[in-house]
Amino acid sequence: MNRTRTVAPATEASLVDVLDRVLTCGAVVTGEVVIALAGVDLIRLDLRLLLASVETAARERSPQPWRE
Repeated sequence: MNRTRTVAPATEASLVDVLDRVLTCGAVVTGEVVIALAGVDLIRLDLRLLLASVETAARERSPQPWRE
């Protein structure tokens, strides 16, 4: 069986295009850092970063029930 796969050509995006896309749609970056010594965890950091414009964040946030 012969399978042929076509791939769309890669398009180049400038930094401005990427930033515009991230600020328009938003992006979430998560990570974890653990500092250990001799197999004992000393420090653990859970990182969460939300990248979005103020308009996008206000539009996408869920309404809070205690505020009217």
